[in-house]
Amino acid sequence: MALKGRIGAALGSVRDAFTQNLGLKLLSLIFAFGLFAFLHAQEERQQRTVPVNLILRLPPESAERELMTPIPASIYVTLRGSTRAIDGLMQTGIAPVEVDLHTGIRDTLVFDPKAFSVPHGLEITIIDPPSIPLEWQNVITRKVTVQASVTGKPAEGYVVKGEPTVDPNQVTVRGPEELVEVMQFVRLASFDVTGLTDGTYRRRIALDTPPSRVHILGAHAATMAIIIARRVSESRFANRPVEVIGIVGAYTVPRMVDVSVIGPPEVVHALRSDQVIARVDVSQIQSTKSEKHGSVAMKVTVDLAQAEVETQPPTVTVRW
Repeated sequence: MALKGRIGAALGSVRDAFTQNLGLKLLSLIFAFGLFAFLHAQEERQQRTVPVNLILRLPPESAERELMTPIPASIYVTLRGSTRAIDGLMQTGIAPVEVDLHTGIRDTLVFDPKAFSVPHGLEITIIDPPSIPLEWQNVITRKVTVQASVTGKPAEGYVVKGEPTVDPNQVTVRGPEELVEVMQFVRLASFDVTGLTDGTYRRRIALDTPPSRVHILGAHAATMAIIIARRVSESRFANRPVEVIGIVGAYTVPRMVDVSVIGPPEVVHALRSDQVIARVDVSQIQSTKSEKHGSVAMKVTVDLAQAEVETQPPTVTVRW
C-alpha cells in the first residue's frame, strides 16, 4: 500500500507540473515556436555579394572596330537565400559570364540574371552595375611625321647646325579614329649632344610609346643625324661703297651695298667698318671691249679671312 501511495503521489506531481500555471506554459511554448520561426525566417533572408568574372568576346582584327569603353574584369552580384546555400556557393563561386561583343555594334551591355549560374534556392537581388553603355570607334591607319628632339649642350664654342634629319621621317600608325586622326607626330627619344665637337653624328633612336590603343606598324626606331659646327656670329655693315677695279671713272648702280659677315665670334666682333671693302673687278672685261662707254652686271666681292660674306644686293651694274 505504501508503494502505491508513493506512485500515486509521483503521478500527481507530474500532473501538477503540466496543469499548474497552464497559461504561462502555453505562452512560453508559443514564444519558443515564434523564436524558431523567426530564426528560420532570418536564415532564409541571408544575403551575400560576390564577384563574377567577365569573359569578353571582342570583334576580330579584320572588323576594324575598337571598344573604347573600359569593361571591368568582374561585376558584383548580390544573392539571397539560406545560409547553407550561400556558404556552399562561396566555396565554388559563380562561373564566369561570357559577353558576346564580336559584332562591334552593340551600344549597351545589359546583365540578365538568367545569364548567371546560380544554385537552386538562391535568388539574385542586385547586379552591380546592371548595365554598361558601350562606345565604339572605327580603326584607321595613317602616316604621321617622326619628330626629333635634342638634349644637352655641345662642347664650348660649338652649336647644333640646322635641324636634325630623320630616316624614315614618317611612320604608319593604327588605332581608333578619334585618336589617330588628331596625332600630329610620333616623337623620337632625345639625341644627347653633350660634349660633341665638329662633325656629323648618326644614331639609331627609339620611338616614344604612342598613346594607349595606338600601335606603330613596322620599325619602332629611326636614324637621326645631327651636324655640330663652331658657333658663329653675324654682323651687318650697312651702306658700304662699292669700288670698281679696272676702269678709271667707272661707277656702280647702286653705289652702295649692305654687307653681312658671318664667322667665329672673335673674328666678327673684331671687324671695323673700314676693313669691310666691297669691290667689283672689270679689268678683264674692259680688255676685250673697244667701246668708250658701256655697262655690265657684276657680282660684288668682299675679301675677309675666316668669315663668310653676303651682300645685298649681291650684284651691281658697272657703268663707264
